[in-house]
Amino acid sequence: MEAPVRIEVGSDAIDLVWPDGSSASLDAVALRRACPCAACKSAPKGSVAVAGIAEARIVGDYALGITFSPDGHGTGIFSYDLLRSLSDAA
Repeated sequence: MEAPVRIEVGSDAIDLVWPDGSSASLDAVALRRACPCAACKSAPKGSVAVAGIAEARIVGDYALGITFSPDGHGTGIFSYDLLRSLSDAA
């Protein structure tokens, strides 16, 4: 698991640059749909139509915690491995 070398958080996307030089912009709706928390895993897929990013914080040395707007959902912790797989798929 490698941490991104750069993380830029905007209101509608998070831009990541990885140690190998690859980069990706992950939009808020896609991130919200990929939220790994228990509540989101059991929610119907595709149920999120609108989402923004209210806050992102580094969790330890392995993940980002993202709080979404407008609903304030913030229990998902996005490991760098998950973010990398989402980046590779983008």
